[in-house]
Amino acid sequence: MNIVIWALVLTVCTPNGQCFNQTVQWFDKENECLRYKQIYEDIPKDGSWASVQYKCGIVGAMQI
Repeated sequence: MNIVIWALVLTVCTPNGQCFNQTVQWFDKENECLRYKQIYEDIPKDGSWASVQYKCGIVGAMQI
């Protein structure tokens, strides 16, 4: 049996287009990741980022 690990990843971009990614937390279930994604999205943003995005994805999976 394969084990699927979900990651909540934060991506922030500067006004000049430079972006940075950081894994925030890992989860055993997609619904847990999505629940925490909403919690993090509700936190007020700090800094002068042009964009702030949280995304749930499977660890090691290809992004399309």
